[in-house]
Amino acid sequence: MTKHIIRYALMGALAVGMTLPVVSTARADVNSDCRARLQAQKDKIDRDAAKYGEHSAKVDHDVAKLDQERQWCRDHKADWDHSLFDVGIYVRH
Repeated sequence: MTKHIIRYALMGALAVGMTLPVVSTARADVNSDCRARLQAQKDKIDRDAAKYGEHSAKVDHDVAKLDQERQWCRDHKADWDHSLFDVGIYVRH
């Protein structure tokens, strides 16, 4: 009986040990995808703000798209640099 308990405990530890690196890699990919999406949209806002002005309809549309990208990040449990993407012109008022 004790041998079975030890065997199950070792098999469980082995399964967890083999799964954790895969999970952390997947999480890192989601975080980098999130940051890339947000950065691309932020760059688009910057370009359109320089071209059309900060209070233009084009920039408002771009900010709405940035909100959608933030929601994608939330849905995929990703985190981003809030001090970079959640300030100033990048937040819908």
